[in-house]
Amino acid sequence: MDTMFIEGWEQHLEMQFLENDRCKKRAYICSPLNAEDNAEFLHNMHMARAYMFYASERMGMYARAPHAYLPMLLCDSLPSERALALSFGLSLLENSEVILICGNRLSSGMKGEIVHAALLRKPMVVFEEGLYREVQKEIKKRGSNKCCVQLDCENHIMGLSSLGFDAQWR
Repeated sequence: MDTMFIEGWEQHLEMQFLENDRCKKRAYICSPLNAEDNAEFLHNMHMARAYMFYASERMGMYARAPHAYLPMLLCDSLPSERALALSFGLSLLENSEVILICGNRLSSGMKGEIVHAALLRKPMVVFEEGLYREVQKEIKKRGSNKCCVQLDCENHIMGLSSLGFDAQWR
């Protein structure tokens, strides 16, 4: 486990929004939400928060992940509420300067976000090599330029699907 995830890290994450440093690069967190069961779904929400925290603390970005909090307000299994959440997410993506593609697998929602980002020619950063190749294939399949995608090996923690602290959330 990375030593930066100490007790109270989530409260520290919330503080970034109170500070609202407009000089920081606005980053959209693209990571899996859908899951086989409720425990994994909740884990994925918490991972989105962890990615936000890492992007803020270690990468100096103003990170946003609508799927880290919206599932508490909107029901993902109701089509109208899922559509509302996806629409809000795409609006945030459009207002971001970079897309951080986190974890080690692509969900259907992530594919939609990646295609949208490619159409907008947004720079994308992937942190796991296998996922990097998968993202490039997705972009190429849609006829977009895969040069907008880069692999970041320095921040490899963003490519993990678990950080070993999820037991405290169950």
